[in-house]
Amino acid sequence: MEIIAFILSFICITLNARGHLLTWLFSILSSAAYAWVFYEAQLFGDAWLQGVFIVLAVYAWHSWLSKDASQKPLKIFTRMPQNWNLWGGLAWLALFLVIYFVLTNYTSSDVALVDAFLTAGSLIATYMSAQKWLENWLVWAFVNVIYIGLYIYKDLHLTALLYALLIALCVLGWKEWTKKIASQEVAA
Repeated sequence: MEIIAFILSFICITLNARGHLLTWLFSILSSAAYAWVFYEAQLFGDAWLQGVFIVLAVYAWHSWLSKDASQKPLKIFTRMPQNWNLWGGLAWLALFLVIYFVLTNYTSSDVALVDAFLTAGSLIATYMSAQKWLENWLVWAFVNVIYIGLYIYKDLHLTALLYALLIALCVLGWKEWTKKIASQEVAA
């Protein structure tokens, strides 16, 4: 199952780096596959996160499809609002505390601290991606570096490799979205 999840995730992130709508279909499929993988590895925060990713992927798909009255995409690629650093940081902290509490009190997780931190960060990055904020790629790169170590520790070596590749795709995503923002500014 890890191989299937790996392939679906790689396709998903490649499409997202290019700003393609099918990102969200592959997000749903890869999240379902990884929910199984992570549950089996007792990474309960990550397993739960996959369910949230599915819900967020549906939201993002709808968000990316939304049109204004002139039939232009409602959500354009943009930079995050300046006040998001504060609100995003507070949201990350709040999510971390809730997830950590749940993992330590209701699961047999042996990596609750790291699992909670990365789960919360992934939720923030997914929200940022759904908003088409360029800086989502920075958050993803940060959490992916830490995920690599976690997955090696949990003997999920193929998934650790995927996350190393995802860091390279974060660079591609940053470049592609930067071009889209520049072309939108020229067209405006």
